[in-house]
Amino acid sequence: MITTRGPGPHELDQEDPVELLRVAIDVEGSASAVARRLGLSPAYILDVRNGNRPASPRLLAAMGLERRIVRVGGRS
Repeated sequence: MITTRGPGPHELDQEDPVELLRVAIDVEGSASAVARRLGLSPAYILDVRNGNRPASPRLLAAMGLERRIVRVGGRS
């Protein structure tokens, strides 16, 4: 599960950060602009957008997100 930081967690699925990245690239005009703002390389941003690499904790943090592991089964 990926959650937004801020008032009350909002659950996202694994693909939502990729979609948020796509939107940011569209709004800001390029992967380079997004990478500059987030302090990451344009190649890495494009790899995540294209599904070639997972979103790292650093990228998620820069996007105001965090990954959480949640028990969903009956075992404790």
